[in-house]
Amino acid sequence: MEITTKSNLEVSVVHLKGELDNESSEYLRKNIEKLIESEKVNIVLDFKELSYSNSAGLRELIALYKLANASGGNLKLCALQPQLEDLFSFTNLRKVFDIYQNEDEAVASFTV
Repeated sequence: MEITTKSNLEVSVVHLKGELDNESSEYLRKNIEKLIESEKVNIVLDFKELSYSNSAGLRELIALYKLANASGGNLKLCALQPQLEDLFSFTNLRKVFDIYQNEDEAVASFTV
C-alpha cells in the first residue's frame, strides 16, 4: 500500500493506494498515529485508489476511528470504490463512519 498525506491547519487528508490487509493495516496505523501525535486529529481517508480491504483492514479502520475520537478529532472516509461501498453497507459500517463522495466534501464537513 502507498500512503501520501497532505495537511492544512484543520484537516489531514490521507490518500490510500492499493490494498488494506493484514500487513498494510499496521503501516496505516503508524501513519495515523504520527498525525495524531502531532495534533492532526481531523483526518480524511481517501479511498479513491484503494482497491481492496479484508477484515483486518476493517478492524484497523474502526480502531483508528476510535483513536481519532479519543484524541478530540474525527476520522472520515471518502471516494469509496463500488466493492468497498458494498462491503461497508453489508457490514453496517456506513452507520459508524461519515462517508463522502469526494475529498472536497469530506474536508468541508469539518468546517460545518
